[in-house]
Amino acid sequence: MTEIKNNFKKFFSDREHANTLRLLIIAVIILVFMTIFTNGKFVSVRSINSMLSLIPELGILSLAIMLAMIVAGIDLSIVAIANLSGVLAAKLMLSMGSHPASLTAGIALALLIGLLCGYFNGFIIARIGVHPILVTLGTFQLYRGIAIIVSKGYAIVNFSESLTHFSNSSIFGIFPYIFLVFALITWLISYMLNNTSFGQSMYLVGSNYKASKYSALNSERIVHTVYVLIGALAAIAGLIIVSKTNSAKADYGSSYILQTILICLLGSVNWSGGVGKTSGVIIALVTLQFLNSGFTLMRFSNFFLSFIAGAFLLFVLIFNHYINLYERKQANRKLLAEGVIKSV
Repeated sequence: MTEIKNNFKKFFSDREHANTLRLLIIAVIILVFMTIFTNGKFVSVRSINSMLSLIPELGILSLAIMLAMIVAGIDLSIVAIANLSGVLAAKLMLSMGSHPASLTAGIALALLIGLLCGYFNGFIIARIGVHPILVTLGTFQLYRGIAIIVSKGYAIVNFSESLTHFSNSSIFGIFPYIFLVFALITWLISYMLNNTSFGQSMYLVGSNYKASKYSALNSERIVHTVYVLIGALAAIAGLIIVSKTNSAKADYGSSYILQTILICLLGSVNWSGGVGKTSGVIIALVTLQFLNSGFTLMRFSNFFLSFIAGAFLLFVLIFNHYINLYERKQANRKLLAEGVIKSV
């Protein structure tokens, strides 16, 4: 019993876990609030199914940004990679028509494009040493330009009924198949970060990149591999986007990159590297989805939803800042008191 208490105390004394717990409490409060003010519509089967179907692509992209932040990086090109993968996959499936292998070929091509884009990003960042913001800002324009050239600026439509059917299908009318894909990816990333040497190496590299270069870790290879994984995740997100809309275009999801950064910051992922958990990102993602879906049911405008998201981010960040500041002061006072006692 004492060991369990100590584990709980250690868990909640950790700043990252404490911030995540506070966000979870806020999410529960929002859930209760929205349920009351929508007369129960918020927790109806239809509403839950709608929320779960809206989460996957943004959630996968947020996990990709989390991986970049853990190694003290960022990837501003993920939406462009997603769109380029989707456009090329749609173009291939459309050209193959009703061929039985068209869907498989399209998915394989999308993943290949994502891996290649991620490899290219990682090579310039890890091997050449250019700052991630500069690299991915440039490759964002590059990948977006290629997608525009391939699609000629138009949406590619009606290329795969099977893909659209998969996106629109669900288990028991509640759990969309695309959400199950997202859940599987989340579990795999969580397992990698918590139970593999590669995952632990990511945290070490992100905590102190310069020091890791002089250790036994191959920091360049680790960072390069992370960006390859990010490219693959972006491609999967791109496939989900085109499956939901049955169309592919070069400029879909233009607001996603800011939303993913917002979600990661809310989920206590440290911009400086070395800190970040899937649990925090998922709770932040669900919290924002609660806000968006709740206010949509209450018939608020999209402009107001953007305002609410920004205000909520500022509130949580400022709140956590002052709570953490207070906890540090209390810890310093405790150490000072112990020092005084020992000196006496």
